[in-house]
Amino acid sequence: MNLFGDSDDIQLYHESFEQTWSDSDPMDHVRFVVLDTETTGLNARKDGIVSIGAVAVRRGQIMLEDQYEAMIKFAYNTSAVVVHGVTREVAQEDGLEEPVALREFLAYLRDGVIVGHHIGFDVEILGERCWQRFGLKLQNRWIDTMELTLRLEDLGAFPEEEHLKKDFSLDGLCRRFGVKPHDRHTAPGDAFITAQIFLKLLRLARRYNIQTLAELSERWQPPEERT
Repeated sequence: MNLFGDSDDIQLYHESFEQTWSDSDPMDHVRFVVLDTETTGLNARKDGIVSIGAVAVRRGQIMLEDQYEAMIKFAYNTSAVVVHGVTREVAQEDGLEEPVALREFLAYLRDGVIVGHHIGFDVEILGERCWQRFGLKLQNRWIDTMELTLRLEDLGAFPEEEHLKKDFSLDGLCRRFGVKPHDRHTAPGDAFITAQIFLKLLRLARRYNIQTLAELSERWQPPEERT
C-alpha cells in the first residue's frame, strides 16, 4: 500500500522512471507519446487546459490502441474558443475535473518521451498544472518536431522547392509530407497529425545516421548561437 492507494496514478507515474530510456537506446525501442493540448490562453501560470490529446508511436508505427483523450472543465470562455471551439458550457457538461484528467494522463504517459510541434508550451502548462495540483514535476524527456525539422534542414534533408520553402509550421509540414490535416485545432486531431509527421521525420533522420534517443533529442540552435 502506498500513500495514495495500491494503484494510484501518480505513484505509477513515478515508478515508471525507475527503469527508463537511456541515451543509447535505439529510436525504435522508445515509446514516444505525441501530444497536443488546447488551452484557455498562452500564459502557462494563469491559463488552464481545455483538452489533452495523445497517441503513442513505437517501432515506426502509430499505436492506435495506445492513446489518450480528455476534455477538462474550465471556468470561463476566452478568445481561444475561436481556435479550439470548446466552450465553457460544453466542457462543464462533458469534461472531467482537472485533477482527474491529469491523474489519468500521468498514468497513460508514464515515462514516454513527449513529442509535439512547438511542444515547449504544452510541456510547460502540463508541468505547471501538475505542480499546482500535486506538487509533481514532470520528468519526461521531450522532442520538438519543429526543432527536429530545422536540424534535418541543416543536414540538407529538404531540397529547396519554391512553393514549400521554409514553411515548417504544422500546416506547412502537412503540405510537404502529404498529410491530411483532419480535425485541425483539436487536441486529438493535432496529436494524430503530428504523429504522422513525426514518422516522416524519423525516416529522414535515419538517412542522416540519427539512430539513438540522444541523437534524436539533440536541441537545435540558430546559426548565430553556435560556437
